[in-house]
Amino acid sequence: MPGFIVVSLNLRGIHDSWLRREPLIVRGLAELRPDILCVQEAATWCFQARWLAWRLSRATGDRYRVVQARKRGWRGILEGVAVLSRHPIGGHRALGLGGEGRVAQRAVVRVGGVPVVVGNAHLEHHSRSSGLRERQAQSLVRWLENARVPALLTGDLNDVPESPALQTFAGAYRSAHEGVEIVGTAPAWDRHRIIDYILVGEGLDVAASGTCLDQPVDGRWPSDHIGLWARVRTPESPGSAPA
Repeated sequence: MPGFIVVSLNLRGIHDSWLRREPLIVRGLAELRPDILCVQEAATWCFQARWLAWRLSRATGDRYRVVQARKRGWRGILEGVAVLSRHPIGGHRALGLGGEGRVAQRAVVRVGGVPVVVGNAHLEHHSRSSGLRERQAQSLVRWLENARVPALLTGDLNDVPESPALQTFAGAYRSAHEGVEIVGTAPAWDRHRIIDYILVGEGLDVAASGTCLDQPVDGRWPSDHIGLWARVRTPESPGSAPA
């Protein structure tokens, strides 16, 4: 299986002039042409993830499919997480994580006919919620460990690498950005903490990784988080970084 590109991005919903931010996001993503795009804070009431998939399909000539998981309770009217893929998506499930309706999703994406489990999550954000984030991380690990195929996990995990929550993932996953200097992922204009991740599990290698959507255009930022990308492959497959 050739290498495939994974991108993770917090969309910030439709806040901060979405109609002006959206072209910046589409343009940046089209340059990368991700195989799999995982987004957080995707507005559900206006089908933001589906709109982005349509725009990205038009910009690249590929067909992007979408599966989405809404937040639990009334917050699900407002936002959720979504996986966009230009490869077939098999099974899709959602997991409630508690807190303020937080949710994770798990999709099986067949890249070149080979199944890969893609997890996408948005953990609790309050600074006082460290213990809750750790429990959410534990739930995610248990939920994803049932997968019998290679798995990766992306998302806005709202905690720093040395936190108990992120250490929970350390046994089963490693950062796709090990050895890559990243000062922070949020806020985009004053990056001082890493809270967004692409984590890869056993059976997957990282050929290259970096950041994207990490500069303002004419004074406007694509989002309040920068994006992350990684070219991932199975150990036996060739692959290289995007040009």
